[in-house]
Amino acid sequence: MSRIVLTTSSSGLDDMDIQHNIELIRLRIHVNNVEFIDGKNISSERLQYLMNEVSHSPVHTSPAPAHEVAMILSNLQNRGIKEVFITTLSSQVSESYNIIKEVSQSFKDSLDIYVYDTRDLNACEALLALEAEQLMKQGHSMPDIASRLDTLRSSHKMLFVADDLSYLIKNKKISGTAGFFANLFSIKPVLQVSNEGRVLPISKIRKIDKAFNYIIDQFTETLQSSNSFGYMLSAGRPDLDSRFMEMLRNKTGVNSVVVLPVSAISLANHGPSGLGLCVFKGDIPYAARLCKPL
Repeated sequence: MSRIVLTTSSSGLDDMDIQHNIELIRLRIHVNNVEFIDGKNISSERLQYLMNEVSHSPVHTSPAPAHEVAMILSNLQNRGIKEVFITTLSSQVSESYNIIKEVSQSFKDSLDIYVYDTRDLNACEALLALEAEQLMKQGHSMPDIASRLDTLRSSHKMLFVADDLSYLIKNKKISGTAGFFANLFSIKPVLQVSNEGRVLPISKIRKIDKAFNYIIDQFTETLQSSNSFGYMLSAGRPDLDSRFMEMLRNKTGVNSVVVLPVSAISLANHGPSGLGLCVFKGDIPYAARLCKPL
Protein backbone atom coordinates (compact mmCIF):
# COMPACT_ATOMS: atom_id res chain seq x y z
CA MET A 1 0.00 0.00 0.00
CA SER A 2 1.35 3.43 -0.95
CA ARG A 3 1.48 5.75 2.04
CA ILE A 4 2.89 9.20 2.73
CA VAL A 5 3.28 11.81 5.48
CA LEU A 6 2.61 15.52 4.89
CA THR A 7 3.20 18.42 7.25
CA THR A 8 2.68 22.15 7.19
CA SER A 9 5.73 24.27 6.37
CA SER A 10 5.55 25.86 9.82
CA SER A 11 7.52 22.79 10.94
CA GLY A 12 10.69 24.30 9.48
CA LEU A 13 11.67 21.00 7.81
CA ASP A 14 13.00 22.98 4.84
CA ASP A 15 15.81 24.28 7.04
CA MET A 16 16.75 21.03 8.80
CA ASP A 17 19.62 18.87 7.61
CA ILE A 18 17.60 15.67 7.93
CA GLN A 19 16.76 13.29 5.09
CA HIS A 20 13.07 12.49 4.74
CA ASN A 21 10.31 11.94 2.20
CA ILE A 22 7.74 14.16 3.91
CA GLU A 23 5.97 16.62 1.62
CA LEU A 24 4.99 20.11 2.76
CA ILE A 25 1.78 22.08 2.67
CA ARG A 26 3.17 25.59 2.38
CA LEU A 27 1.73 28.47 4.35
CA ARG A 28 1.82 32.07 3.17
CA ILE A 29 3.93 34.95 4.47
CA HIS A 30 2.78 38.50 3.71
CA VAL A 31 5.42 41.25 3.74
CA ASN A 32 4.36 44.83 2.95
CA ASN A 33 1.14 43.41 1.45
CA VAL A 34 3.10 41.12 -0.91
CA GLU A 35 2.27 37.41 -0.59
CA PHE A 36 5.07 34.87 -0.53
CA ILE A 37 4.90 31.07 -0.44
CA ASP A 38 6.86 29.81 2.56
CA GLY A 39 10.00 27.99 1.41
CA LYS A 40 9.33 28.62 -2.28
CA ASN A 41 9.93 32.27 -3.01
CA ILE A 42 10.99 33.36 0.46
CA SER A 43 13.44 31.76 2.88
CA SER A 44 14.02 32.31 6.57
CA GLU A 45 17.21 34.25 5.76
CA ARG A 46 15.42 36.54 3.29
CA LEU A 47 12.56 37.08 5.71
CA GLN A 48 14.98 38.04 8.50
CA TYR A 49 16.63 40.56 6.18
CA LEU A 50 13.30 42.15 5.29
CA MET A 51 12.15 42.28 8.90
CA ASN A 52 15.43 43.71 10.20
CA GLU A 53 16.49 46.02 7.38
CA VAL A 54 13.40 47.22 5.55
CA SER A 55 11.93 49.53 8.17
CA HIS A 56 10.53 46.69 10.27
CA SER A 57 8.29 45.63 7.40
CA PRO A 58 4.71 44.69 8.35
CA VAL A 59 4.53 40.90 8.31
CA HIS A 60 1.78 38.36 8.88
CA THR A 61 1.00 34.78 7.87
CA SER A 62 -1.95 32.82 6.50
CA PRO A 63 -2.73 29.14 5.81
CA ALA A 64 -2.37 27.46 2.46
CA PRO A 65 -5.64 28.13 0.62
CA ALA A 66 -8.21 25.34 0.35
CA HIS A 67 -7.89 25.02 -3.42
CA GLU A 68 -4.16 24.41 -3.09
CA VAL A 69 -4.66 21.73 -0.44
CA ALA A 70 -7.17 20.09 -2.80
CA MET A 71 -4.60 20.16 -5.62
CA ILE A 72 -2.00 18.51 -3.37
CA LEU A 73 -4.38 15.72 -2.39
CA SER A 74 -5.54 15.26 -5.98
CA ASN A 75 -1.91 14.90 -7.07
CA LEU A 76 -1.32 12.24 -4.40
CA GLN A 77 -4.38 10.40 -5.63
CA ASN A 78 -3.09 10.49 -9.21
CA ARG A 79 0.24 9.09 -8.01
CA GLY A 80 -1.51 6.06 -6.55
CA ILE A 81 -1.20 7.09 -2.89
CA LYS A 82 -3.81 5.40 -0.69
CA GLU A 83 -3.04 6.58 2.85
CA VAL A 84 -2.07 10.13 3.89
CA PHE A 85 -1.08 11.15 7.41
CA ILE A 86 -0.96 14.95 7.78
CA THR A 87 0.50 16.80 10.75
CA THR A 88 -0.34 20.48 11.22
CA LEU A 89 0.76 23.26 13.49
CA SER A 90 -1.54 23.96 16.40
CA SER A 91 -5.15 24.70 15.47
CA GLN A 92 -5.06 27.34 18.22
CA VAL A 93 -2.66 29.53 16.25
CA SER A 94 -3.63 28.77 12.64
CA GLU A 95 -6.66 27.74 10.58
CA SER A 96 -4.49 25.24 8.68
CA TYR A 97 -5.84 22.22 10.57
CA ASN A 98 -9.47 23.18 9.96
CA ILE A 99 -8.92 23.94 6.27
CA ILE A 100 -7.05 20.67 5.64
CA LYS A 101 -9.59 18.68 7.63
CA GLU A 102 -12.48 20.15 5.64
CA VAL A 103 -10.80 19.65 2.25
CA SER A 104 -9.89 16.07 3.12
CA GLN A 105 -13.59 15.21 3.41
CA SER A 106 -13.88 15.70 -0.36
CA PHE A 107 -11.42 12.83 -0.87
CA LYS A 108 -12.85 10.36 1.65
CA ASP A 109 -13.97 7.95 -1.10
CA SER A 110 -10.52 7.76 -2.72
CA LEU A 111 -7.95 8.51 0.01
CA ASP A 112 -7.64 7.42 3.63
CA ILE A 113 -6.55 10.70 5.25
CA TYR A 114 -5.69 11.28 8.91
CA VAL A 115 -5.26 14.95 9.84
CA TYR A 116 -3.37 15.31 13.12
CA ASP A 117 -3.29 18.54 15.13
CA THR A 118 0.13 18.59 16.83
CA ARG A 119 -1.03 21.36 19.20
CA ASP A 120 2.52 22.63 18.81
CA LEU A 121 4.69 24.42 16.28
CA ASN A 122 8.19 24.81 14.94
CA ALA A 123 10.62 21.94 15.37
CA CYS A 124 8.27 19.93 17.57
CA GLU A 125 5.89 19.67 14.63
CA ALA A 126 8.81 18.55 12.45
CA LEU A 127 9.94 15.91 14.95
CA LEU A 128 6.40 14.54 15.23
CA ALA A 129 6.11 14.38 11.44
CA LEU A 130 9.42 12.52 11.24
CA GLU A 131 8.16 10.12 13.91
CA ALA A 132 5.01 9.52 11.87
CA GLU A 133 7.07 8.79 8.77
CA GLN A 134 9.23 6.26 10.61
CA LEU A 135 6.18 4.51 12.08
CA MET A 136 4.51 4.48 8.69
CA LYS A 137 7.57 2.77 7.19
CA GLN A 138 7.28 0.14 9.93
CA GLY A 139 3.69 -0.56 8.92
CA HIS A 140 1.83 0.96 11.85
CA SER A 141 -1.79 1.98 11.34
CA MET A 142 -2.61 5.67 11.26
CA PRO A 143 -4.58 5.60 14.54
CA ASP A 144 -1.58 3.91 16.19
CA ILE A 145 0.69 6.58 14.75
CA ALA A 146 -1.57 9.29 16.17
CA SER A 147 -1.52 7.58 19.57
CA ARG A 148 2.29 7.53 19.60
CA LEU A 149 2.40 11.21 18.64
CA ASP A 150 0.02 12.01 21.50
CA THR A 151 2.47 10.36 23.89
CA LEU A 152 5.44 12.24 22.46
CA ARG A 153 3.60 15.53 22.45
CA SER A 154 2.70 15.15 26.13
CA SER A 155 6.38 14.66 26.98
CA HIS A 156 7.46 17.86 25.19
CA LYS A 157 7.91 21.29 26.72
CA MET A 158 9.06 24.50 25.03
CA LEU A 159 10.01 27.88 26.50
CA PHE A 160 10.82 30.81 24.21
CA VAL A 161 11.87 34.39 24.82
CA ALA A 162 11.71 37.25 22.32
CA ASP A 163 14.36 39.96 22.59
CA ASP A 164 12.48 42.40 20.33
CA LEU A 165 8.79 42.76 21.23
CA SER A 166 7.72 44.83 18.22
CA TYR A 167 6.36 41.86 16.23
CA LEU A 168 4.61 40.36 19.24
CA ILE A 169 2.82 43.70 19.56
CA LYS A 170 2.07 44.07 15.83
CA ASN A 171 0.67 40.53 15.63
CA LYS A 172 -1.33 41.06 18.85
CA LYS A 173 0.47 38.38 20.85
CA ILE A 174 0.76 41.03 23.57
CA SER A 175 -1.19 44.29 23.81
CA GLY A 176 0.26 47.59 22.70
CA THR A 177 0.03 49.00 26.24
CA ALA A 178 1.73 45.95 27.75
CA GLY A 179 4.35 46.08 25.02
CA PHE A 180 5.07 49.75 25.68
CA PHE A 181 5.80 49.15 29.36
CA ALA A 182 7.69 45.94 28.58
CA ASN A 183 10.00 47.84 26.24
CA LEU A 184 10.30 50.73 28.70
CA PHE A 185 11.49 48.44 31.50
CA SER A 186 13.35 45.93 29.26
CA ILE A 187 10.88 43.19 30.19
CA LYS A 188 11.17 39.98 28.18
CA PRO A 189 8.09 37.72 28.23
CA VAL A 190 8.86 34.00 28.36
CA LEU A 191 6.39 32.14 26.14
CA GLN A 192 5.16 28.57 26.41
CA VAL A 193 2.94 26.36 24.25
CA SER A 194 0.11 25.14 26.48
CA ASN A 195 -1.36 21.63 26.42
CA GLU A 196 -4.16 23.01 24.26
CA GLY A 197 -1.68 24.45 21.78
CA ARG A 198 -1.92 28.13 22.67
CA VAL A 199 1.16 30.35 22.86
CA LEU A 200 1.01 31.99 26.29
CA PRO A 201 3.31 34.26 28.31
CA ILE A 202 4.17 32.50 31.57
CA SER A 203 6.70 34.91 33.05
CA LYS A 204 7.82 38.51 32.58
CA ILE A 205 11.48 39.05 33.32
CA ARG A 206 13.69 42.14 33.09
CA LYS A 207 16.71 41.72 30.81
CA ILE A 208 17.40 38.96 28.33
CA ASP A 209 20.13 37.24 30.38
CA LYS A 210 17.76 36.84 33.33
CA ALA A 211 15.19 35.36 30.96
CA PHE A 212 17.83 32.92 29.70
CA ASN A 213 18.64 31.95 33.29
CA TYR A 214 14.96 31.38 34.03
CA ILE A 215 14.55 29.10 31.01
CA ILE A 216 17.68 27.09 31.82
CA ASP A 217 16.60 26.67 35.44
CA GLN A 218 13.31 25.12 34.32
CA PHE A 219 15.16 22.41 32.39
CA THR A 220 18.41 21.83 34.30
CA GLU A 221 17.43 18.59 36.01
CA THR A 222 15.75 17.19 32.90
CA LEU A 223 18.68 18.00 30.60
CA GLN A 224 21.06 16.17 32.92
CA SER A 225 18.94 13.01 32.64
CA SER A 226 19.83 10.33 30.11
CA ASN A 227 16.12 9.81 29.45
CA SER A 228 15.60 13.15 27.71
CA PHE A 229 16.26 14.94 24.43
CA GLY A 230 16.78 18.68 24.52
CA TYR A 231 17.29 21.13 21.70
CA MET A 232 17.68 24.86 21.27
CA LEU A 233 15.49 26.84 18.90
CA SER A 234 17.54 29.46 17.08
CA ALA A 235 16.02 32.49 15.36
CA GLY A 236 19.33 33.15 13.62
CA ARG A 237 20.96 35.55 16.08
CA PRO A 238 24.49 34.17 16.64
CA ASP A 239 25.12 36.64 19.46
CA LEU A 240 22.11 35.41 21.44
CA ASP A 241 22.80 31.78 20.58
CA SER A 242 26.40 31.86 21.81
CA ARG A 243 25.46 33.71 25.03
CA PHE A 244 22.74 31.19 25.78
CA MET A 245 24.96 28.20 25.02
CA GLU A 246 27.68 29.50 27.35
CA MET A 247 25.15 30.04 30.14
CA LEU A 248 23.69 26.57 29.53
CA ARG A 249 27.12 24.93 29.83
CA ASN A 250 27.99 26.87 32.98
CA LYS A 251 24.71 26.15 34.76
CA THR A 252 24.06 22.54 33.73
CA GLY A 253 27.39 21.05 32.66
CA VAL A 254 25.76 20.08 29.35
CA ASN A 255 28.48 20.73 26.79
CA SER A 256 26.53 20.20 23.58
CA VAL A 257 22.94 20.49 22.50
CA VAL A 258 21.10 20.12 19.21
CA VAL A 259 20.27 23.45 17.58
CA LEU A 260 17.22 23.57 15.32
CA PRO A 261 15.93 26.59 13.39
CA VAL A 262 12.87 28.62 14.22
CA SER A 263 10.59 28.29 11.20
CA ALA A 264 9.95 31.26 8.91
CA ILE A 265 6.29 31.17 9.95
CA SER A 266 7.22 31.67 13.61
CA LEU A 267 9.74 34.37 12.68
CA ALA A 268 6.94 36.22 10.92
CA ASN A 269 4.66 36.00 13.94
CA HIS A 270 7.09 36.47 16.83
CA GLY A 271 9.92 38.41 15.22
CA PRO A 272 13.47 37.71 14.05
CA SER A 273 15.05 38.01 17.47
CA GLY A 274 14.62 35.36 20.12
CA LEU A 275 15.57 31.91 21.33
CA GLY A 276 13.94 28.83 22.79
CA LEU A 277 14.82 25.69 24.72
CA CYS A 278 12.76 22.53 24.30
CA VAL A 279 12.88 19.10 25.91
CA PHE A 280 11.26 15.71 25.42
CA LYS A 281 11.30 13.98 28.80
CA GLY A 282 10.70 10.25 29.17
CA ASP A 283 9.68 9.63 25.55
CA ILE A 284 12.34 10.49 22.99
CA PRO A 285 11.47 10.91 19.29
CA TYR A 286 13.08 8.74 16.64
CA ALA A 287 14.50 11.83 14.92
CA ALA A 288 16.65 12.64 17.95
CA ARG A 289 19.24 10.21 16.57
CA LEU A 290 19.24 12.13 13.26
CA CYS A 291 20.03 15.48 14.85
CA LYS A 292 23.66 16.49 15.33
CA PRO A 293 24.51 18.38 18.54
CA LEU A 294 26.80 21.40 18.45
